[in-house]
This record gives sequence, structure tokens and C-alpha cells, in this order.
Amino acid sequence: MVNEIFQYDFLRIAFFASLLSGIAAAIISPIIVYKKMEFIGDGTAHAAFAGLAIGLFLNIDYRFISIITAILFSLLISFFSNRNKINENSAIGMLLPVFMSIGVIILSKSSTYVQDITSYLFGDILLVNLSDVWFLIFVIFSMAFLIYLFRYEILFFLADEEMAEFYGVNTKLVRTILLILISVSVVSIVKISGIILLGALLIIPGLFAKKLSRSFFSVFILAIIYNLIIASIGFLLSYYLDVSPGPTIVLASFFAFLIFSFIKK
Repeated sequence: MVNEIFQYDFLRIAFFASLLSGIAAAIISPIIVYKKMEFIGDGTAHAAFAGLAIGLFLNIDYRFISIITAILFSLLISFFSNRNKINENSAIGMLLPVFMSIGVIILSKSSTYVQDITSYLFGDILLVNLSDVWFLIFVIFSMAFLIYLFRYEILFFLADEEMAEFYGVNTKLVRTILLILISVSVVSIVKISGIILLGALLIIPGLFAKKLSRSFFSVFILAIIYNLIIASIGFLLSYYLDVSPGPTIVLASFFAFLIFSFIKK
């Protein structure tokens, strides 16, 4: 039965893209969970929506513009929380609807408004093409390289940010790098999961890995394995049940984590 899927090029590309998106999300997920940046990850996904809208409206590659808007969102959070002493979550709650509103207004001027907004809010993996796959591969290798390059600084940053700064770690640079990685990861997988559902892919694998891992390296491996299994199961279920892959993968991830939580208390 599985062979039926691989008879068609677009399904093979979609399946491969779902696996790659799982890896891209899993690489950054443990960092988001350990540093309690879940709200930032979800907010960045919504901020990327403004970039998607601009790209679609101007008929240019949405990925570059989305990365810029997502990074801008992250930098504005840092600005408001550091300079104006506003709580980080309050800054996110303030900026998130601003970026979403910009995206909706711009998309409302598009002739394919309903189609565009539905595809990018909830994901449409069948629209993924080879350029998206290559972009995912580039993002995965870039993220892995940067995390490995700054592994000690990141580990110190996650353990105790104030102590890391005291011992000379450039915490502002580390935070900026992590925010950029989150932004790039979000943009790379938004076509598969959609803006609204993306948060689950960024958070659940990190929560799973945190419960089992015993080292900094193993937490990434476990998160990747988890997302690869879930992406495969979710994609196959969506095919045989004839439902949307993005939401199916998210639900599979949630219920798998729920079962795991009951088993390992």
C-alpha cells in the first residue's frame, strides 16, 4: 500500500519535504524548550505571515522576505523588552497581531486572497516543489553547522544566561543567532504545516527529547528521530484518510506525546 504513494512525483516530493521539515523543526526545538522560548517560536511563525503576504503580492520569492520580517519581529521583541522594560511575553502579544494584520491587509489586495491565506495558515504540502526541498536541505545544514560552531556558547547560554555573560560569553550574539535560526526554520517549514499549526512541530519534539536525553548532543538526536517518525506516520495517515497532511502530522505528534507522557511519568 505504501508503494502507491511513491508512484507519483508530487507525492514523493511532498513526503520527502515532510521528513526534512521535521528535521528542520527538531534541530531548533530543544533550544526553544530549554530556553522557554515557545511563545517567541509561535510568534515568529505569525510574523513570517507578513513576509509571505508581501512576497505573494509582489510576486517575488516569499522565503527571503519572510525571513526578514521574522527577524525584524524578533529584534523588536528584544528592543521593547530591553529598552522599555516591557515583559517579553507582553511585547510578543503586542507585536503578533500587528504583523498578522499587515499580512492580512496586503493579502486582501491579492486576486487569490482566499486560496493564499488558507494555504499558508494551515499548510498545503502538496504545493511543495523541488526548490522548497533544496531550501530545506540548505537550512538544515546551515542550522546544524551554526549550532555545532557555537555549541559551547549555546550550552552555557541555555544553562544560565547571566552566568554566561559574567564569564565573557557574548549572550546578545548568541540570542541573535538563535532568533535567526528560529526565523529561518519557521520560514522553511511554513508551507508544510502552516502558520497556525507550526508551533506544535517546534515545541513537542523538544519536550519529548528533554524527558529522555542525558546529554546536549542526544537531545537533538532524539528530537529528530521523534519528528521523522511522526512525519512519516502523519503523512501516511493523511494519504489513506484523505485529509490534510499538516494538521494530521500535528495531531499525530500531540497524541504520540500524550501517550508517551502517560507511559513515562
